[in-house]
Amino acid sequence: MVPRNDAKKAIVDATIELIQESGGNTEELTVRTIAERSNVGIGLINYHFQTKDNLIEVSVQQIIGEVISKFKPDMNGNLNRIEQLKNVVKSVADFLAGNPSVARISILGDFKTPKTFDNTMQTVKGFGLSLKDVNFPDKDKTLLMFMITSVLQAVFLRRELSEELFGYQFDDKVQRDRFIDVIMNYMKWEGTDSNE
Repeated sequence: MVPRNDAKKAIVDATIELIQESGGNTEELTVRTIAERSNVGIGLINYHFQTKDNLIEVSVQQIIGEVISKFKPDMNGNLNRIEQLKNVVKSVADFLAGNPSVARISILGDFKTPKTFDNTMQTVKGFGLSLKDVNFPDKDKTLLMFMITSVLQAVFLRRELSEELFGYQFDDKVQRDRFIDVIMNYMKWEGTDSNE
């Protein structure tokens, strides 16, 4: 058995492994399986996390946080800043579409318990880095990046209805990219030189 003071980390590590092995299908995970993988008793899982849902949320937030910290989009120097930002947004949308269970847990966790540096705000900050050299007030830039993030999250969470609501299927790459082009073209980029 894992010593009690190391149990919390062992539980989260085992849960992350199981989430990744299941392809993000957290419904099939059980507390018993997590306990066996982490080599701790079920009581310690309940003690540290109270519920399986809390444990899954903590683990998913860690997974997404690591993905965000390693995210290095291709910043094609031949494109203007807005086109580069579109490519970054499309990369994030591709991640959401490819990891729906994990992404849903992360987004809903951020909505439930918002924090200054949660995964949503890290995404906002990451989008902002695409425009870091653009002569545009930081406060306005942050608001625009928050708007893009919010629209992307809302469409992702309602992806089963996205064709009915917006005329685009979020799970189809071509249609998803077209939708992102449309929303990005609706944004007001006043104060930016799109050729920068």
